[in-house]
Amino acid sequence: MKTGKLTNEQLSSIVLSKLPKLSENTLVGADIGADCAWINMGDRLMVISSDPITAGGMQSGTLTVHVSCNDIAACGVRPSGILIDIIAPSSATEEDISEIVTQASAEAGKLGVDIVGGHTEVSDSVKTFVVISTAFGIVEKEHPVPRGKAMVGDKLIQTKMSGIEGSYIAATEHKSKLFGKVPSEYIDEASSYNKLISVVNEGAAAGELKSSSNETNRYGYYYGAVDLMHDVTEGGVLGAAYEMAHFSGIGITVDESAIPISDASRAICKALDIDPLRLISSGSLLIASPEPDRVIKALNDVGVNAFVIGEFTEAESGYKLTDINGRTNDMAPPGPDEIYRI
Repeated sequence: MKTGKLTNEQLSSIVLSKLPKLSENTLVGADIGADCAWINMGDRLMVISSDPITAGGMQSGTLTVHVSCNDIAACGVRPSGILIDIIAPSSATEEDISEIVTQASAEAGKLGVDIVGGHTEVSDSVKTFVVISTAFGIVEKEHPVPRGKAMVGDKLIQTKMSGIEGSYIAATEHKSKLFGKVPSEYIDEASSYNKLISVVNEGAAAGELKSSSNETNRYGYYYGAVDLMHDVTEGGVLGAAYEMAHFSGIGITVDESAIPISDASRAICKALDIDPLRLISSGSLLIASPEPDRVIKALNDVGVNAFVIGEFTEAESGYKLTDINGRTNDMAPPGPDEIYRI
């Protein structure tokens, strides 16, 4: 099999189709495009998500906290706790493991998230660090919740820019491949992108906005001004956009010319012959909203740039990408992330 995430077809046929029926307490469970589970706790809801870091190398401690906490933030909820499993290769030293833990502790401290447990072992089954984190957050009764699916007519908003995490990994773990091909100032810039990887503040800012419609769900929670959010991880911005539409059962059209990419990321991706729009990009958040102006203002108020890059359409319209020359073509479904080609 190919390295990286399973295709949507593989995920459906060999994983999701085998899972048992959900209990009535699980409001949202495993599905394509659903990064978080929602659990009914009576007067509150718990949001839970789990993610691995498999290509982060010695930056895995920094990245692991953010990938799971970002999923919680993509539900409009501030994460409160996290569990971390570290599987180290036999070539690792005690100092290497200590460095991973030190990184994770520092990032959790910045976010105000408790590391409440996990597991650590050395295994011949892995060649490099594999670090898995599970984060959770609690939604109080007065907190608005997303509808859980994008709606036809919703605008697709992207925060920050594409290729954040992938550019950071390339600049820190594969720097030798960039020498002589990418200006040093671009390598230095991308090496600092770990400061951009969290979407907790922007997810919370967007998630706290109550819908202008004042509608509530069956549990009495007010809907928010965002219908669905998804952080841009493996598969890049196009993969995330596709997953949002697929999960929602509708179509989407994305405008390539509106997608923000830094000059540093463009240069790195060109040097490595990889597509920045299909490159892992923790730190960027995609938001489906019928009220894009309100959402963008809320994001700008917390210092986050945001841009409308597309619109959700009727299901029969399918998944479309308008390229920089104005031509509209079918958008390919998510495949293995470009990071694995480096």
